[in-house]
Amino acid sequence: MNKVINSKCIIIIVLFLILSFVFSFSSENFDDKSNDFFTKIFYKINPKHHADNVVLVAVDDVSIDKIDWPWDRNLFSDIFKFLDDYAHAKVIVFQNLVVFPNSYNPKSDTEFYREISHNKRLINSFIFMNSSVAGDVLRPEYLDVFKQKNKVNIIDKRSYNINSPYKAVINLPKDFLFSVNNLASSILIEDKDEILRHYMPVVQMQNEFYPSIALSAYSLYTGINDFVLYDNYLCTLDNCKTLKMPIDMQINKDVIGNTVQGLFTKIKWYSPKQTYYLHKKYSAIDILKSYKNIKQGLEPIISPSEFKDKIVIIGLNADKNVWEQLSETPILKKQADIDVHATVIDNMLSNSFINFNREDATLLITSIFSLFVIFGFRRLKSNLIFAILLSLIYFSYYVIQFYNNILIPPITPILTIIVVCLLKSIYLMITTDKSFELVKRAMGKYISKDVMKKVLSDLDKLKLGGARAVVTILFVDIRNFTQISENLSPQDVTSILNEYFSLIEPIIAKYNGIINKYMGDGVLAVFGEPIKDENHTLNAIKCGIEIREKVAFLREKLLKEGKPKIEIGIGVNTGEVFAGNIGTEERLEYTVIGDNVNLAYRIESYNQLLKTNFLISQYTYEYVKDYVEVVKLSSVEIKGKSKPIDIYEILKIKDGK
Repeated sequence: MNKVINSKCIIIIVLFLILSFVFSFSSENFDDKSNDFFTKIFYKINPKHHADNVVLVAVDDVSIDKIDWPWDRNLFSDIFKFLDDYAHAKVIVFQNLVVFPNSYNPKSDTEFYREISHNKRLINSFIFMNSSVAGDVLRPEYLDVFKQKNKVNIIDKRSYNINSPYKAVINLPKDFLFSVNNLASSILIEDKDEILRHYMPVVQMQNEFYPSIALSAYSLYTGINDFVLYDNYLCTLDNCKTLKMPIDMQINKDVIGNTVQGLFTKIKWYSPKQTYYLHKKYSAIDILKSYKNIKQGLEPIISPSEFKDKIVIIGLNADKNVWEQLSETPILKKQADIDVHATVIDNMLSNSFINFNREDATLLITSIFSLFVIFGFRRLKSNLIFAILLSLIYFSYYVIQFYNNILIPPITPILTIIVVCLLKSIYLMITTDKSFELVKRAMGKYISKDVMKKVLSDLDKLKLGGARAVVTILFVDIRNFTQISENLSPQDVTSILNEYFSLIEPIIAKYNGIINKYMGDGVLAVFGEPIKDENHTLNAIKCGIEIREKVAFLREKLLKEGKPKIEIGIGVNTGEVFAGNIGTEERLEYTVIGDNVNLAYRIESYNQLLKTNFLISQYTYEYVKDYVEVVKLSSVEIKGKSKPIDIYEILKIKDGK
């Protein structure tokens, strides 16, 4: 009887530990990518075509082959004249930024400014800056004029605020600012995995809201200038009858890694028409030739009627000349930025959007399905078939939601069902006298084996809390890896880190240490807890020396492969810490906390300053001074310490020790 009760307790514990891990890990790493995959698949099966009233004019490879970049702005003036005077386009969007005057050909700017001053259909773009003290920002005395050029009125009726990082506008030449009739933000912000899925229809700077290219073009095209910003929607003043765009407050990263909190909408994609584009594209050089032909009384290459009453977006996209403005999106590996703006305009004109996931409904369905698995069949084979059936039902629900323009998590609920099925199967094996080792191996896939052993050794202690203990903390970090990784592909970064972590993990285990956590490219290892070891300090030093030696071989190997040179720094400190479980009753994490842990980080940071690679504190030195050869470097001020402490550089273990 006790055996059965203990088995049930183990299953409940494992359920909490693993399912919390599954939810967080899967939603973080799988769901967005899976939605991207299914978007491509479904659109191939059932193509969703855009409207024909939004088209593109690209300064593409063909255009730059004919006229070298950068172009004089009078060329764009000719494009505007063709689209306005002859084609009678209803809205013209110029996505290229006008930041500096043309010092080489001022006459080109004069013609350009004259053209945009009387072109009421033209929208020019700008971008915001996250620093008001940057050198190239709009002068404060021009801000009122700038506001007047953003002609969309946005009424804020939200119950919450956002912390917008934008404090200034990128420089706009005075003559340009006073000439242009309409301005709009051209900012595109990718998700943290560098895929563009969301769009900011309005952007906040200080206490003002400014329209995006899409919103400004929609306003000019429809004649609607007034919009209302609710908690979850951006609407027209007619109670959302004409436009109801779902919005959500999110935190993304911009192109240079700055955190951006803003109001985003999910982009609804369409089936591609050609490489880089979902919308019909014309080469800018053909527009220029057509304009010239018309002026000479000749037949144009492109008929002006192609653009009549349409929204035309003009921008740069010349791939082979490295002038591309491309983003990776769920539908295309490389999609022209002008096409992204066009796609959102299409969403708005059709008033058809991707609605944000109803997380409560998905969680409820997942919980119900999981309970079905738990209390369903007792036979292993039947239990597996039942889990597969429920997964298929959920996937069918996902497809239905997809076609109703709702993207829900496709993987996390199914993965949860599979994990619950796995746990149920383990439970059934335990209750039918199967080997308890099967459970230990299953748990070892999800949590540290050493922590797992500690958990199973005394289940009564699996609760919040812990005890103080003297341990040795080793922190090892790759120097300047953030800067190194900026010049590498995601695949190369992953390859280097995986090889690096695979190298040092067995070394730490060899000397009775455990990896407490990975911190980007850094590793925090603990010696002395939970694995009891009287020689934990010396073992930590030996571990650091072996890591230093093995990384030297790895460095040479990477250099031969043409990869960047990596250098590591190691910091070691010994002292009393809190060792135990933190978190909540539903989810625990075994960790070590305390000033002595932080001291290991700070000691490691001195490696770069002192041109060393392995430093220890005076507290660690007292434990190992008879066993190691060191160089005493200096006394240093450590944040949080009232007195300076001595640090030592490790050379080697003394002979015979």
